[in-house]
Amino acid sequence: MDRRLIQTAVVGFPDSDEPAICPEDPQELDLFRLENTGTTWWCGLNLPGGCGRQLMTRRCDDKICHFAHYPSAGDEHGVQCGRLARGKDSADHLFMKADLAAWLKAQDMAVTFGFPEPRGSAVVSDLADGRRLLVHLDRTQPVNWDDAQVTEFLLGTGVLIPPDRLAARGYVHRIRYESERDGRRPLIIGTQRPDRTDWSDLRALILTAQGFAPATRSETSPAEQTATGGPASPERAGERRSIVTVARSDTAAATAARNHEAVQAAVRDLNWAGPERLRDALATIEELLTQDQSLEDDRNLGEALAAGRRRLTLQTRRRTEVMNQLRRTEPGTLSRELLKEAQQLTSDPGASEEDRTLVAELSDQYRAEAEQRLADARRQRILAEQQEKEALQQQRAELRRRQEQALAELEAAQLRTRGAAPAVPRRRETPKVAAEYAELAKPLLGALKKAAREGETRTWESIADRTGTKRLRQLGHPARVEVLVIAESGPPADRPLWSVVLASAGGQEALAIHRAVCERLQRPLPDADEALRTRLDEERIILQHGW
Repeated sequence: MDRRLIQTAVVGFPDSDEPAICPEDPQELDLFRLENTGTTWWCGLNLPGGCGRQLMTRRCDDKICHFAHYPSAGDEHGVQCGRLARGKDSADHLFMKADLAAWLKAQDMAVTFGFPEPRGSAVVSDLADGRRLLVHLDRTQPVNWDDAQVTEFLLGTGVLIPPDRLAARGYVHRIRYESERDGRRPLIIGTQRPDRTDWSDLRALILTAQGFAPATRSETSPAEQTATGGPASPERAGERRSIVTVARSDTAAATAARNHEAVQAAVRDLNWAGPERLRDALATIEELLTQDQSLEDDRNLGEALAAGRRRLTLQTRRRTEVMNQLRRTEPGTLSRELLKEAQQLTSDPGASEEDRTLVAELSDQYRAEAEQRLADARRQRILAEQQEKEALQQQRAELRRRQEQALAELEAAQLRTRGAAPAVPRRRETPKVAAEYAELAKPLLGALKKAAREGETRTWESIADRTGTKRLRQLGHPARVEVLVIAESGPPADRPLWSVVLASAGGQEALAIHRAVCERLQRPLPDADEALRTRLDEERIILQHGW
């Protein structure tokens, strides 16, 4: 199966000169097939290297859609298609022939066409009045300037004219297809003079007896002929020869050297051109190809032109895809990235006014929605700040309440140390905390007994260090009471508490804890602190000498 991507074909039969281009997009190819039901496509003999075999359209999603050869017996015998150029440009001579035919027919001019060898290099137009127009497209083939039958020469992109001949003639016509614009490629005609080239759409011109002229005038005066690029009289030609001299420094090599910097700048500009400048950059490349260049610059320009045209094709296709997406987008779901891409793509002068209007409307709509979203976000932020401020105020109020409560408890504790300690209610601990207190009570009780028997006193910190139970150091007032109650719950009521070694060593807090433990264990104590301390000393002596 033929794997080459063939974009052009001819319609109906192998010798046809009616060209066709295969749409590259799958959806466009579907419409193309429906519109051309029953039409056959051929690798035409009027195409460069065409083999004359029938072609099919091939729909692809991973690459561009294209024409492809049908398998045939010729393949089995090694017959290969000789088409070297398979892009859109390979059929330009056929499209030019069709456009010129329609243009001349609109002016009621009869014409016959021919395609000299090699095919695709030129188009010959013979008018009924005896004039001949020669469209020369192949820059590798020499132009037959001495053909007396040719009335007008129309040179394609890259076809050079010697400076001395241009100076002698005063002008020469150029012909090329402009980059695709609004779904079509305009055929434009340029008039090249030694100092400039002026371009016009073919549809804006007519062919008069004196040559090409604007469509607003049917005839031109001798003075106007030069302005429109028409042939000049011998006197005018001689006058131009006396004005435009060809000096030694004006040779083709010198001109090519002067153009080298311009070529580099044009290629660089094309590489960096965005959608809004791509067409102008391509036009600059095409214009430079009409001038003398070195072989290397000529090759670079040709490669840049081909790459730029491919970019323009992809850019046009992408613009169609993006605009279709925009038209399907629901209100309020427009993507900023998609809109930004659409704005860039519609900056291309080839974009339709309808697309530009849609993008402008959606841009205004998106801006309004963005401003609304920003206002909503601002309101939400203000509300969140207010809620945060209220929560902070509540936290501060709660902190003040706790501080006041703690201060009240401290004052109550101080009052208890001066007189009888108030009852300390039993705390309701969780099973986990109660289990922890029971575990802490074991080493605490052992340390208290050892200190009592040795006649010594202890603090919570010293017991924590001696037993290695750091948690005892971290207990607060209520927790110490609970642990001591558990530790002292076993002995008989007439035996002194082992915790007297803690109460004797501490200050008011130690006495307050001892009073709370005794109250929980229902052991009476003296009200006065001095009497309590005396009793603690007596009980320590009892414990030391063996209860």
